[in-house]
Amino acid sequence: MDINYIGELLWAGKLGHFMTILSMMSALFATFAYLFASSNTATNEVKSSWLSLARKGFLVHAFSVFSIIIILFLLIFYHRYEYQYVYQHSSNDLPVYYMISCFWEGQEGSFLLWTFWHIILGFVVIFRAKKWEAPVMSVINATQVFLAAMLIGIYFFDYKVGSSPFILMRDFMPNLPVFMRPNYLEFISDGSGLNPLLQNYWMVIHPPVLFLGFAATILPFAYVLAGLYKKDFGKDWVKPTLNWSIFASCILGVGILMGGAWAYESLSFGGYWAWDPVENASLVPWIISICGLHTLLAYKHSGHSLRITAILLIACFVLILYSTFLTRSGILGDTSVHAFTDLGMSGQLLVFLLSFIFLSIFLLAINWRTMPSPEKEENTWSREFWLFVGSLVMTLLAVMIAIDTSWPVINKLFGTNRVIIEPVEHYNRYSIWFSLIILLLAAITQFFKYKKTDIKKVGKAIALTAILSAVIAGVISYFAQFEFIRPVSLFNSVDVPFVSTYYLLAWMSVWTILANADYIISVLKGKINVSGASVAHIGFGFMLLGVLISSSKKQVISLNKLGLQLFSQDVNDVNNLENVYLAKNKPIQMGDYWVTYESEFKDRDYTFYNINYQRKKTQTDVPTETFTLTPNAITNPDMGLVSNPDTKHYFTKDVFTYLTSIPRELDESEKAKNFKEVEIAIGDTVALNKSLILLEKINPTPTNPNYFGLPGDIAAGASIIAMDLTKNEFRAEPVYFVRGMEEDNIADEIEELGLKISFTKINPAKNTVVLQFEEEEKPEEFVIMKAMIFPYINLLWLGCIVMTIGFIMALRRRMKERVKV
Repeated sequence: MDINYIGELLWAGKLGHFMTILSMMSALFATFAYLFASSNTATNEVKSSWLSLARKGFLVHAFSVFSIIIILFLLIFYHRYEYQYVYQHSSNDLPVYYMISCFWEGQEGSFLLWTFWHIILGFVVIFRAKKWEAPVMSVINATQVFLAAMLIGIYFFDYKVGSSPFILMRDFMPNLPVFMRPNYLEFISDGSGLNPLLQNYWMVIHPPVLFLGFAATILPFAYVLAGLYKKDFGKDWVKPTLNWSIFASCILGVGILMGGAWAYESLSFGGYWAWDPVENASLVPWIISICGLHTLLAYKHSGHSLRITAILLIACFVLILYSTFLTRSGILGDTSVHAFTDLGMSGQLLVFLLSFIFLSIFLLAINWRTMPSPEKEENTWSREFWLFVGSLVMTLLAVMIAIDTSWPVINKLFGTNRVIIEPVEHYNRYSIWFSLIILLLAAITQFFKYKKTDIKKVGKAIALTAILSAVIAGVISYFAQFEFIRPVSLFNSVDVPFVSTYYLLAWMSVWTILANADYIISVLKGKINVSGASVAHIGFGFMLLGVLISSSKKQVISLNKLGLQLFSQDVNDVNNLENVYLAKNKPIQMGDYWVTYESEFKDRDYTFYNINYQRKKTQTDVPTETFTLTPNAITNPDMGLVSNPDTKHYFTKDVFTYLTSIPRELDESEKAKNFKEVEIAIGDTVALNKSLILLEKINPTPTNPNYFGLPGDIAAGASIIAMDLTKNEFRAEPVYFVRGMEEDNIADEIEELGLKISFTKINPAKNTVVLQFEEEEKPEEFVIMKAMIFPYINLLWLGCIVMTIGFIMALRRRMKERVKV
């Protein structure tokens, strides 16, 4: 049966769907045109002709993608809920900046964001790559074909290719009865809304930066494939590949760090990194990109490590595709809170991944023997050798993280059932040892020269900073009260201290900072413009020092000293021990603070709770400091309690607070009520639990809006004044009436007092009336919360900023060199 639906904006969806198909076809055309333009056998005239066609194809592709983005955002902005993507990810109450987050919350929008950045980077390549434009752009456009295929949402025989963001609700769920109505849009007045966890300002800026990092990894990858295809790895190949490698490593790293900041500010696991599979899926490619960057530097200056560089830069992009498969195929659904649900595209994602793996292996295999490689091995005391060692160590770390992250895939393939129960402890157990080696190499490697170094000079250069950093690490350990130095008996007579990894990590972190600062001063003579690598290493040292102190000395101050059973029957369970029951306006002591749950207020769907902290020894002391934190929470029907923390920031610490439980709203049947019936006269008062009631008068013409009088009714309204304990007055007028031979009444309610009043009888002989009072007994208001202190966490954020500055300085220097050339 054909139904003429009313109010649908169909032309926008049809245009958007057409543009998705056009984007795929134009990218496919541009791929082949660029491939023909990069031919090693064609004449220059033929190449120029194909290059012109390829650029036009890419322009059409760019136009179609920009059109898709504009159409989809306008549909979200104007709340066109006839479209499934708009309905699923947005709602009427969202401000514009969260509507932007709606755009990339779903898989389709995030694929569009990835595609958009490829186009922007593609234009940069067109204007700057010169002879490398054709082979590099052929790789970029081939990737765009696969990404565009994720959005077309059409069937080839019985297989659906992609998921269109322009599918209508009535096509997505055709069996719902509401879609049998031509005017069904009148019944869909609001959307499902943005995921509460994503309603944070970081989610407006974090995904675009992270996806720019994902997109940027294609350029070093494309240059490697272009070099293999053209059999050219000369200086004019190294420079753009190095620039793009620095850019990709920088942006991807910043995106990951932004994700950590978002997790710290918005998520309630109490930290900035949880070794979540989706976090790891971004971290592993970044580690590999850093490895590829360092071996590329070794190749530039010594001619060594080209093959390993090619493998690493290829692996970086392939791992981006693998992380896409992990996070979008639905395979991580039970192990990660960040993963997307499966939209039936796992087969496509696998083809996407395998296509580029096989292409890369094929080009490497046929060119392996012809790739430049010096006959003489690296000198052990050369910079390129230790760059290779450092890259090897980091690659091993990445492989171990990748394997542990991939257990859901391994379990599915081989029928195993391996699950990592405590991921933080598990990953920290081995990553700390890798970090020690990486920090050591970051401290000393720059003192080596390329090709050959006098080891005695290196020893003298690093000795002072090694000793000084060991002393500083000891001081840090003393004041941080690390419990890691204990006496060990040697030959039953001499006690020597046993030093754990905590001290070693502090030492290596400080040494990295001091050694690189010394390198800038003593070797580079303070030339900041060429010290980008050293600055990045200094930032890395600060970052790991901040991680060490803030994580190892994290202090939970919300201790359940009363032994209340809050979450588990086992009172010794960690959730019971580290959370407190905080009744409203009843302060309790937490560490150096007295903490009070004072009040709450609503903002859209969230409830914000005012938690007051006062620093004082006893409850009666005058506080030396007072501040209020406002963590918020919402009970989501699908996700349960969604809690966003609030933090008080100091120079040396953070006080981190979040809610772990809030009272649920009770059904009417669950609410405790007090019932009272009284017979009173005009001017009498009645005392209830929370109010004083005065019968002011009897109104022969009732004004209660719920009473609709009919001819012949005998009616009266009891005009009542209710006063609460703070002398606030409220009015009510319950109605008693006789209709025909039947007596009836209309109750009135005072919501502020939780009071329902019924006027049930008139007694003319006594000049009295009978009133019934139903008073709701309000349950105790409370929250259950957790509070922690993160000491010196600002060292972590300082390190992140300094490391990013180092990357930018290095990229700026390389760009200046390119301009000079």
